[in-house]
Amino acid sequence: MTIACLHTAASNIAIFDDAARSLALHNPLSHIVMPHLLAEAELTGGMTAPQQHKLEQLLHSLMPWFDAILITCSTLGPVADGFHAEGHDCPVYRTDRMLADAVHRLPGKSLVLCAAESTLAATRALFCPATLPVEQHPDVQLISGAWAAFKAGQQDVYLQMIAQAVAEGKQQGADHVALAQVSMAAAAKLFSPGSQPLTSPQLALKVVSHIS
Repeated sequence: MTIACLHTAASNIAIFDDAARSLALHNPLSHIVMPHLLAEAELTGGMTAPQQHKLEQLLHSLMPWFDAILITCSTLGPVADGFHAEGHDCPVYRTDRMLADAVHRLPGKSLVLCAAESTLAATRALFCPATLPVEQHPDVQLISGAWAAFKAGQQDVYLQMIAQAVAEGKQQGADHVALAQVSMAAAAKLFSPGSQPLTSPQLALKVVSHIS
């Protein structure tokens, strides 16, 4: 099975390759990195209709070459909702949906953390849909200043800020903490196995590869 990962940050390549190795996937992942797509969306405060159309055209051009495509950027992810190309059997997924599905199945109080402000609207819409009773909605919060550290190349600072936000969330009563963006997943390694926050790479690859 050939799986393409569409990233907007090159650092997500290692995160997904690590997840694939942990799941013993037989075929290597193909990585497509297009940071300008996120940069454009950030300038407009989220994806505009023309930007979405541009991404849809890109997806159409990729579909003949792959069995599945994962959009790993939470800002671009909503494009996958309802996307379908006639004549192609290549599904397009957003990785954060697998994470949201996992959060919705958990009992107790959940906290969803975001690092980039441009992902907030899309993340809230995904994790707190109108079809879900309000009392079951997780709390969605932005980690102030984290994305600036990431964009400045301060990876250690970025991950420490995320780890601190996870710890504070648990101290404030969250039973579960999920990291909405793929770039945040590396922070899970700062916790012991039993206390790690939920992340999307393994969940997404399990779903796409039909691993039970």
